[in-house]
This record gives sequence, C-alpha cells and structure tokens, in this order.
Amino acid sequence: MGNWMLNISLTFGLMIILLIDYKKDQTEMEWRKFLPMGIGLIVILGICFLNGSAFWDWVLQSFLNNSHIWNLNALFNSIPFNDGAIFRLYQPEALTIFMRWIYHYGFVLSWAAAVTRSFFTKNVGKMVRYTLSSHLLQLPIITPFYVMFLLQEVWYVKGHPDGMARGLTGDDLLTTVQNCFPSMHTSVSFAILLLALREKGPIFKWTMVSYCTLVIFSTLYLEIHWIIDLLGGLLLGYGTVKLVDWIFVLYAKRKHSRSNVKTKAVLSERS
Repeated sequence: MGNWMLNISLTFGLMIILLIDYKKDQTEMEWRKFLPMGIGLIVILGICFLNGSAFWDWVLQSFLNNSHIWNLNALFNSIPFNDGAIFRLYQPEALTIFMRWIYHYGFVLSWAAAVTRSFFTKNVGKMVRYTLSSHLLQLPIITPFYVMFLLQEVWYVKGHPDGMARGLTGDDLLTTVQNCFPSMHTSVSFAILLLALREKGPIFKWTMVSYCTLVIFSTLYLEIHWIIDLLGGLLLGYGTVKLVDWIFVLYAKRKHSRSNVKTKAVLSERS
C-alpha cells in the first residue's frame, strides 16, 4: 500500500512540474477554436490507449508466442559488458524502489505528460507529433524484430532475481521477459526527449529530458535490457522523430500547394 501511494504521488508530482511553464509554449489560438480539435484528439488517443493492451495481447498470441527465427540469448550474454553490470555497482533499496517507479510508468507517462502539456499550449500539431514519434509509429516498426528475434531480459538469462520484483510465473513470465531487442522503453523515451528539447519552457524541457534519461537508465539498472537493446532503441527513437519531421514537411508542402491552387482559382473567377 505504501509503495502504491508513493507511486501515485510521484506520478502526479511529475505531471504538475511538467505543466508549470506551459505558457512559454502556448499558441495564440483562441480556446473556443482549439477545444473541439484538442478534446476530440484526446478522446481518440484515450480510446487507442485503452484498447492498446488488448491489441498487444492479440499480437502476443498471434505472433510473438510462436517460434522465433533466431534466439539471441547466448550471443548477447557472451558479449563483454553487454549486460550493463557497470550500471548496477550501487543499488541501495531507496534507489531501487525509485527506479521501479521510473520503469513501470515511463513507457506511457513520458508520452502522456507531453501530450497533456501540448493540450494546454493549444497545439494539436505537437500532440500528434509526440504520439506519432513514440508509440504509434514505433509499434509497427518494432513488432517484426520481436517476431524474428527471441531475446529475454538480462536478469532471466543470467538467473538473477527480477529487478522489478514482479513475481512472474508460468506464461506471464515467459511472455513478459521476451521481446527485448530493441528496447521500446528506450525508443519511446528518446523520441520524447528529442522533441522536448525543441520546447521553449525550460522547466518542462529539462525535467522531461531528465525523466526520459532515467527511464533509459532504469532498463539497465533493473537488469531488463542489454546495452545493444538500448542502442537499438536510441536508433529507433531518433529514426521515428526524423520520419515524423518528414511527414509534417510533406503535409505542409501539400497544404501550401492546395492553398495556392485555391487562391489562383479565386483570382481567375474574379478576372
């Protein structure tokens, strides 16, 4: 009960901190014009994430629980320093409890905080950009890797206690500890980190950068991911941010082109 209350307190505390300087990035759009779009998008994203767990369970049952093409456990375990042991030289109980909160909530909280703040800044574009750059585009890109490669969490391969102390057994254990390469905790967090660096509000920017960095660190501290998983996640996160940048540029060009066509048509009718 104590840990549950601590987790809730830390989560709400982080959300409040990240919202402090939202006006630094707020647009001049009127609320009455923004709210229909903003609330509509929040509802759509909420539905997607509420059903996301069921969808992922279907993916697990349909693909990931079947035989993988390659088993990477032995290879990754044989690579020097790949287990990230250097990041676990100091593990006091208080830090471990804190890292468990970081890892457990980090997969969704970094995105949720960024989207919530973007709502208060009245910027639908940023809400879409944060969502596309993280979960929405990363999931279909990463799933083929999870289908092809069986790579299980460091603690499981090493025969150590679970760093998250989840008490996993049976099918829950085997399902949870696989699908490590690349690390999606890392890729989502890194994508959010890169986008946060573009914000003007210093409190949000550096708090989010610190939080996302801790999420990535927690995957090593808790013996979840291998170093190579982390590197793959960094590459995926960077790649999806750049892909979304390209999509937005393409959209802007097409919108500008359509505007020019409409302008020419109006001028033609007047003449």
